[in-house]
Amino acid sequence: MPLVFLSPYKKSYSSEIISLSTLLGFVVLLTAILIPLFAAFATEDFWLRIKEYTEQPLVDYTGKFMIYITKYDNYSKITTTTFHSSDSKLNDEFGEICKNQPNSLICQNEANAAPTTSSTDFDGDEIKDKINIKYEINTENSARLDVKLLFFLKYGLTKKVKLIMTPMIYIDIPILDASKVKEIKLDGNLELVQKSPIHSTAITSQIYYKKKIFSEKRPYFDLLHYYNEYKSYNYTVKYNYEKIEIAADSSEGNNVITINMDMHIPKLQEVLYYQSVFEALKYAWMQYFYIFLPIYIILYILFKFIIQNNIFNSNVKSDL
Repeated sequence: MPLVFLSPYKKSYSSEIISLSTLLGFVVLLTAILIPLFAAFATEDFWLRIKEYTEQPLVDYTGKFMIYITKYDNYSKITTTTFHSSDSKLNDEFGEICKNQPNSLICQNEANAAPTTSSTDFDGDEIKDKINIKYEINTENSARLDVKLLFFLKYGLTKKVKLIMTPMIYIDIPILDASKVKEIKLDGNLELVQKSPIHSTAITSQIYYKKKIFSEKRPYFDLLHYYNEYKSYNYTVKYNYEKIEIAADSSEGNNVITINMDMHIPKLQEVLYYQSVFEALKYAWMQYFYIFLPIYIILYILFKFIIQNNIFNSNVKSDL
């Protein structure tokens, strides 16, 4: 006698909890989950661990500086060596070195005035777009000058990463004829230099300013070593200017040279950072899903074939 079904014919398979069929089903499910995860994570274009964004950094001048000036006469003989710092202890330390080496280092205790600074906010968003630093050098009784300047800034990123720095800006002015120069102009951008991306899940702080930088033998070289040590850090800031413009002065009796530095702060500073797990998942789940779907279908068909052909034992239930 024929059977008539008013609904689709159903046939199901079941197995014991501890059996090869159950173990196979667990392995197939785990494989369907892990293969797409590995594929998405191992492929850089799918799971972006390092991303880039743009931000205008918060920059200001700390008021800390170190300036080293060597004056020469026409016969290339050092007549005066001056060190000027915002730290009185460093000035005193340099003075002690001069006292201990009167024959090899002729020092000038009377320093020039401190640099003057100003800032500009072009678009009114209360973020500085340019910092200007001016420094005047007294050139009286000197034929040639060698000038090294080291300024300390405040630098911060606040959007996707939290970075707090006190970067150094080092400027090496070529030896120049002091009697023919009125002003030295520098114009450039402050550029973030990264040796590695910044972690987005932690506050990164790098403070470089130290108290003692001189040795008793070579204070100038120690100043350079101090800056080179700073450059070895993961995150630094570079004052990227194309050239030094020198304004000539034909008049006699010029006793002052002005160093005028314009430092522009980029509105779209590129920042590399490591994404947090949740931010990575926000973009990676779609890639994961589209890899998971075809793998799941293939494994499901394979598993169904194995069970239906009784390659592994299972209990069959049907409407018959």
